[in-house]
Amino acid sequence: MAYRAVRIQQDPLNFFLDERNGGPFLRVSDVILRENKNPREIFAHLIRMATASKWSHSSIVYLVREPDMGYHNTFLIEAKTKGVHIASWRNEVVPYDEFTVGIKRPNLDWYMENSVERAWHDSHRPEGTHGIEYLRHVRGIAFDQMNGLYDKTTVYELSALYAARAARRHLSILPQAADAAQKAADFFKHEDEDETSRTSVLRFICSGLVQYSFFEALRLRIARDIDIPAHREAAEHNLRNMHRVIFREDPEGIIPDYIYKVQSGQLDIHQTAPGDVLDLLKTATPADFNNSPNLNWRFVALKGVVWKIEPAADDYLPTNKDEQEVLDMLSPEHFSS
Repeated sequence: MAYRAVRIQQDPLNFFLDERNGGPFLRVSDVILRENKNPREIFAHLIRMATASKWSHSSIVYLVREPDMGYHNTFLIEAKTKGVHIASWRNEVVPYDEFTVGIKRPNLDWYMENSVERAWHDSHRPEGTHGIEYLRHVRGIAFDQMNGLYDKTTVYELSALYAARAARRHLSILPQAADAAQKAADFFKHEDEDETSRTSVLRFICSGLVQYSFFEALRLRIARDIDIPAHREAAEHNLRNMHRVIFREDPEGIIPDYIYKVQSGQLDIHQTAPGDVLDLLKTATPADFNNSPNLNWRFVALKGVVWKIEPAADDYLPTNKDEQEVLDMLSPEHFSS
């Protein structure tokens, strides 16, 4: 899809916090991408290098500023090397010369609400929109991972999984490289599985947390609704469309296979998803979110300027070099496998 970027305002911090300018412009569970230009942030540079991406971090909106409800700031939930925590919007965009921020929103046109969800809509609140209960569930799943700290075993496991994915993408002529990385991941996973089962907390690096939360919230809502006769139609519809909350490529068809096995009774939607599904979710990258057609671009904040992103004709040409620079941030990144 082609886009155009429209310059909106010079102040990314206050633009997204001030409803008087036509907002709110953020919504619960909007996906935030960030490029960190600070040369001291070695981990951010390593993520960009490993994923062939401009973006080094991702998070989701946890709480939107709503003064009437007593919320005077906007907060995000994110996973970093020291665990999952809540961060303020200010920390995401300031200083302007270090951070570029992209905002994408999941497309929920396909999502079928049950009768209770429809009844809960409140047109007087900024969040009163289609699918809002699901989006709140997504942030709740992310919040449930707050106690998940990263020990060495977890870092090794995730590193091996990422290495396996990179090897499949870049070293297809040497499949043994991917096999070796996968074996390493399996080893560290086995070492860590006892503690994980005790705490029911999964471990992620930023984008893995985001991807898991969207999937798990939908799985749990389907599992609940499928047992209620009045909600069963919504549950079956949302199960058929489960792939729409997957924001990375799935070359092995893991998610369609999971959906088929649930529909055919081979797997129980009430049970935790199998390991291959969890590995797919955990190894999502910021580059995947950049590329995903299941997430719609909304805004980019670059060099202290807010740009609104809108669909454009395929032959659209930027009007100036500043707009071109913004649109370059949206261009498709690595060729995933």
